[in-house]
Amino acid sequence: MSDFIIKKMVFAALILLPFFAFAQSITLSTDSEIVQTDALFGFVLTAEGSFDSIEEPDFANFTVENRSQSQSNSISIINGKFEKKSSITYSYALRAEKAGVFEIGPATLKVKGKTIKSNKVTITVTGQGSGSTQANSNSAQNAPQNEAESDATDENYYEKRASSLMSPLSEWEKKTPDYFIRTIINPANDLYAGEPLSVSYYLFVKPNSISDVNFYKLPVFENCWKDEKAETRLNFKRLSIDGKVYDYAPIKTYILIPDGTTGTIEGTQMIMDVITGSFFSTRKVTISSVGVKVPLKPMPEKEMHKNGVFGDFQVSADKKSLMLGKDNMLETMTFSIKGCGNFQDAEIALEDNPNLKIFSPEITSSVSVTPKGYCGTKTYKFMMKGLKKGETSIKVKAFDFFSRDNGWQKPEISDIKVSVKEVPGVEEEEKVPVAHSFELLKELPANVKKYEISPLTEKKWFRLAILIPFAIMLAAFVIRMKYTLKSRHVLSMSAKMGKWRDKIQKSNDCSELLNNFYDALEELYNIRLKGERINAMKQKYDGKIDNIADFVRKIEEISYSGMSNADISELKNEAVKLLDPRGLKK
Repeated sequence: MSDFIIKKMVFAALILLPFFAFAQSITLSTDSEIVQTDALFGFVLTAEGSFDSIEEPDFANFTVENRSQSQSNSISIINGKFEKKSSITYSYALRAEKAGVFEIGPATLKVKGKTIKSNKVTITVTGQGSGSTQANSNSAQNAPQNEAESDATDENYYEKRASSLMSPLSEWEKKTPDYFIRTIINPANDLYAGEPLSVSYYLFVKPNSISDVNFYKLPVFENCWKDEKAETRLNFKRLSIDGKVYDYAPIKTYILIPDGTTGTIEGTQMIMDVITGSFFSTRKVTISSVGVKVPLKPMPEKEMHKNGVFGDFQVSADKKSLMLGKDNMLETMTFSIKGCGNFQDAEIALEDNPNLKIFSPEITSSVSVTPKGYCGTKTYKFMMKGLKKGETSIKVKAFDFFSRDNGWQKPEISDIKVSVKEVPGVEEEEKVPVAHSFELLKELPANVKKYEISPLTEKKWFRLAILIPFAIMLAAFVIRMKYTLKSRHVLSMSAKMGKWRDKIQKSNDCSELLNNFYDALEELYNIRLKGERINAMKQKYDGKIDNIADFVRKIEEISYSGMSNADISELKNEAVKLLDPRGLKK
């Protein structure tokens, strides 16, 4: 096909393009479906095809911080058919004004009297709720409103969460049904003050859809002591909820023990970014969990058990008796608390005993989350020392504990018998001190020898012995530096002298010889004669340059007499001799 025919076909296609009908479409999209109050996020309107006008969506509840527009056109020929694509894109930077769940859209296209509508986009805005205390405000700062206009401070809001991994999607999880964080609290309700509970976070995603995750904000818990169990890596498993298949993996588990200051435990949301797509085409989805607010009820008859703790424990000792003597002046007793419950407040304390010195205990704990709860062992190692010979005993201060199954209990542990045998130095320590009188001497007896006990560093001979080597090293350094500087000066003078010797020998006449001589004097000895009066220079240098002045006068007389073309070899040699340091007067 010739170039002429091809050009004709292209020209015809361009002429006929306005008569082709093209499909129109308009879509709305966003880069984040969950945003925080007062946060910026991106929103895009894209329209394709031929149309008369565009009606942009209503951005109620949002502030449009920025708006830009771009347009593109493309032409293609597929199987002999012409296809034109025209698109216009509006890009917005929106700022969320308040918390809630809001819809943006639809936008519309007007095409020859017809209207084409776009999709709608749901934006969930999390923000601060107004609580009665600062802690409550912090815990609800990211709690959104649902479609039923429930407020973040509503007591029932925090209960709208799944109770187990298999539970149907909660109202909160339905906001982002493809990706969400499920919060599981165990025990789920009726918690006592001081009772440990676990808060576990699980990530649910569409099967095989994510490539990475990024934690944006971890939860912060108030009014409790916290222990954290973090997962080393995401280990996904699969289950079905309401007929929809999900991959899920545990993210973090927190063990919380109420500190007894308030009747609730509160926690903020966990917020994270889920990265989907391949390396070259990724998309970020921001998701968050519900806030945590767990009401606590007081343990029954707590006023009768002021030092009581929640749990089911057994307390034991590794010995039933001790013997302290010459071979074992110190002995160690180990007490153990085993079971499940509030290990943070469960403590072993011993009653004071005047016959023994009991050192502060070494405490170790090995406690973890188990199907039965927060279970393990806590040990106290006390070191004992006998202070008085005789028989005595170690008494453990009693503490009560409360469990759901057995109510209040008191651990039973027998007193530990201790026998203190004779220990070197112990009896003497118990003797009553006797007062002694002393007479102060005004002067030492004549036969008492005196010894100087001043430190060695304060003796003069020692300081002198230290200073002499330093003085020798300093003198050697100064001599060395002086010799080095002198050598460098000699080498420098020798090089400069060689340069001027050559210039003077190459002088063509008396005038050039005299100028070279002047310049050499100035560089070598800083003596400036050019332009100066000879008599004034003699007075300045006090007769030290008489021979130089005579030499200059001789050259000037030759120049003035008209003999400038005479042989000046002798004058050159004389000039070199005068410039030589050995020939110049010092």
